[in-house]
Amino acid sequence: MPKVNGKFMKLAFEKGTEELALHVDELNALNVFPVPDGDTGSNMLATMREGCKYLEQLTKTDLCSVMEAVKNGTLMGARGNSGVILSQIFRGFAIYCEKKKFLEPRDILGMIKEAKKVAYKAVMKPVEGTILTVLRRIVERSEEAANFQDFPEILKWVVQVAEEAVKETPKLLPVLREANVVDAGAKGLFYIFKGFYAATLGEKPNLELLTSKNGEVTVELPVEELTFQYCTEVMIKRENNFSDAEVERFRGFLESVGDSAVVVHDSAILKTHVHTNNPGLVIEEALKYGEILKVKVDNMKLQHEHVVQQDEQRRKYGFVAVSPGQGISMILRNLGVDQIVRGGQTMNPSTADLKIAIERVNADIVFVFPNNPNIHMAAKQAAEQVNNKKVVLIPTNTVQECISAMMAFDPNESEEALKQKFKEAASYIIALSITRAIRDAKHNGTKIKKGEYMILKGKSLIAHGQSLKQALHRALLALDLRGREIVTIFKGQDARDDDVAVLENVFKNVMDNPQIDVQEGGQPHYPYLLMIE
Repeated sequence: MPKVNGKFMKLAFEKGTEELALHVDELNALNVFPVPDGDTGSNMLATMREGCKYLEQLTKTDLCSVMEAVKNGTLMGARGNSGVILSQIFRGFAIYCEKKKFLEPRDILGMIKEAKKVAYKAVMKPVEGTILTVLRRIVERSEEAANFQDFPEILKWVVQVAEEAVKETPKLLPVLREANVVDAGAKGLFYIFKGFYAATLGEKPNLELLTSKNGEVTVELPVEELTFQYCTEVMIKRENNFSDAEVERFRGFLESVGDSAVVVHDSAILKTHVHTNNPGLVIEEALKYGEILKVKVDNMKLQHEHVVQQDEQRRKYGFVAVSPGQGISMILRNLGVDQIVRGGQTMNPSTADLKIAIERVNADIVFVFPNNPNIHMAAKQAAEQVNNKKVVLIPTNTVQECISAMMAFDPNESEEALKQKFKEAASYIIALSITRAIRDAKHNGTKIKKGEYMILKGKSLIAHGQSLKQALHRALLALDLRGREIVTIFKGQDARDDDVAVLENVFKNVMDNPQIDVQEGGQPHYPYLLMIE
């Protein structure tokens, strides 16, 4: 196999996705904290599967078209930091493959070198002992593979180096070493490369694993009453290429009959998407431009239940926030958030989910609250793709920070003043989360036993104990509570009334006459979220 084309790279990507799907639970379990919220495998798999969807829609399988589909699909499907970094790896692959018709074995090294450059640049503060290390190690050792003459040989070498790099991650990242795990993102990339190698041996992918929902995150976008009922997609083909003027004219027509209009122009192929009440009109108009290759019409009223939130006129400020539970979503709506994207640990929204939510807000300036550090990168990517409004990312790590920020909103303030106000309000509160250890573990030299209660402040474990009372009491004694008077308890899916009573009593014993408010949060994994202000 001295050369490969686009068809092979499509097969390789699908085999990589299949291999990842087979190990998604293993990757999710590679969690530093002994809590059931590991989602790296799910995020990477959802990202790859979106790439597979884009590949399915291709009418051409030349190398550039295949790599462009992979790049765009993984970009829009990227979930979590691992998914975003993975999308940047494939962006690097696509950049390297521009204007190429075939790949030779040495081009694999060139692709990985470009991927390393793009991926490291995408991460604000690159950390070794992660998925990035796998790329770096392959590039550093590329001279070893410089003379390989066929693809099975070079990809077998890539897999071997990747596996060695994965085993090295605990040596480079102390938290991995202490938790006795390897980095999940690094191992996920190893499995993808392993799938690439399998493709060189002629193995075909199991198509069910490319689209199955098992192990994949489901994100529910905040719902609204539909102005336009039918999601309509049409693919048009003709002999001669479409001109830019024709593309703009068709886009203008789509905007006149609906919203969420998208037109993708690829030489003699025109791919269109619109939400409309008259799909027939769209099809009729499409026939004026060429032959219809594909039509897809979905009734969105049957697919989703939407809650009414339609603005009558454009406002100066709007808000998008990620919420892990229905109760928290209601609180955020009452505080003025326009669009709620369901998400959080184990259910990170994709770049596309966040982009759609931002576009739905009828405002000149939209503030976005990701409310989870693992959603920051996808939110940043989404913001960069919105052109008709200014998007301001407020880097909140918890929903409690978002709630505090929204309580500080003043519509008469300037954008800069609000940005500063939101950040100050978010940093002022103490946000805690309570869960239980699902296995024995060690963190910062502290031994944690399975079943113990854990009190987390961000990513830091501040206390643990055999009982809820003991754990919270230790946590509160470790915090500076001077000037703190108000406590809000957000009850999760696994909350119990007797535990809530325990929490209230501990706060009353430690704090001076606190005001305690209990709210239904509905979040998974963490029975209680606490906000102290």
